[in-house]
Amino acid sequence: MRLRRFLLTGGLAAGLVCSAVLAAPPTPASAAPPALPADFDGDGNADLAIGMPAFLGDRPFAGMVGVVYGAGDLLTPSHRQRITQDLSWVPGGAASEEGFGGSLASADFNADGYADLAVCTPMESEPGFKFVGSLTVLFGSAVGLNRGVRVVANCHEVGAGDFDKDGYPDLAILGWEQAYVMYGRAGFAAPILHPFGPTGLDLNGRRVLAVGDVTGDGYDDVFFTVQLINQTTRLLLYRGGPDGIDTTLFQKISTETTDAAAIGDIDGDGYADVAIGNPRSTVSGRTEAGRVRVWFGSSTGLDVRRGPTGLSQDTAGIPAVAEEDDLFGLSVALGDVEGDGKADLAVGVPYEDVGTREDAGLVTVVRGSAAGLDLTRVQEITQDTAGVPDSAEAADLFGSPAAFRDFNRNRRAELIVSADNEDAGRGSVTILTGTSQGVGGPGLFSVLRPQSIGIPTDDLVFFGRALG
Repeated sequence: MRLRRFLLTGGLAAGLVCSAVLAAPPTPASAAPPALPADFDGDGNADLAIGMPAFLGDRPFAGMVGVVYGAGDLLTPSHRQRITQDLSWVPGGAASEEGFGGSLASADFNADGYADLAVCTPMESEPGFKFVGSLTVLFGSAVGLNRGVRVVANCHEVGAGDFDKDGYPDLAILGWEQAYVMYGRAGFAAPILHPFGPTGLDLNGRRVLAVGDVTGDGYDDVFFTVQLINQTTRLLLYRGGPDGIDTTLFQKISTETTDAAAIGDIDGDGYADVAIGNPRSTVSGRTEAGRVRVWFGSSTGLDVRRGPTGLSQDTAGIPAVAEEDDLFGLSVALGDVEGDGKADLAVGVPYEDVGTREDAGLVTVVRGSAAGLDLTRVQEITQDTAGVPDSAEAADLFGSPAAFRDFNRNRRAELIVSADNEDAGRGSVTILTGTSQGVGGPGLFSVLRPQSIGIPTDDLVFFGRALG
């Protein structure tokens, strides 16, 4: 049986209204630019931001971002932050059902040597406007994130990249009504948003943002989907270039309803490939069994002559069997687990039953190779898999979502997996180490739970709903 999910959806279009910067006491002088985009305190170690549609007292789904800071090869929950819009240095104010932390992306947007965190609040309201959404940029410092600026931008998803190849990271923002680009620069203090992409009454919304160099020219590109009022879904690709994102549509491809996307170079040819999750697809007559399609990059964009590689749980080499309501592909992620220069694909199947435990969830990892996805090297991971901490339980939703990050700086990405309904809506995040043989066990990483960042154990937070 499918659990009801509290999905935050779009609101009304809004103008761009910049909030004042709210600052903590002055920070020490800037360090050298961080080697890692998620290094909020500039110490050379990757940190982890976790978004959750948390209940804040009597305000359901107001939202929160938790940050666990890195030290050496570890994440250290003793060095942590809980960030809400109730804090004096965070613009805005926390309110019910606004969903602060609904999407996260990190880069050093102001080039001061400390990574910053972009935070979407998809359902934020303003006087006279309901659920317009907002973007908040939280700035890093030697003591971590400690000041912020906000823009009303109908922000639902964010992704970082360098669209004009000037060395300063930029930000793509996807709202229900409009897409935007924010260009990074030295001394950046307040966002200026540049709209691009289609608008019109025939559009029923924009979803599923991903950023990467699909055309292999050194400029990051932006990919997202639009759904028309006739329920047709299109993949749209906009190219980066010397002047930033070209507002002229570069490529359009028809597909099915898409809930997730990731970009990475699966075959190591220098062109980023795009994996899209179509979890609501019917497979062999089984509704919402789900599938994933992988489009390979080329100098001309997504390679339509090669066509997509399709995967489902009925594909030879993929464990398990496609079943109704499994939603294979509700989350997808790409990262290089082995350190061989080829991205591996993780597919979240959070509504998969594990034994008799309904909706316990699993993640399928397919290794990349020079020929594309290698279906002879596939791992199926649940909370019952040897070396994985905890145990599979009904309604955990393990695999919602998944992401990759190299925490121990060995050029092998760790696999981060959320079970955002663990313990009846409290949630957990498991980090599994990358090895030369694929995804290994937890290694030095303990399971992160709400109490890891000081949230009381009885609070309903859905810890791990978004991974920064």
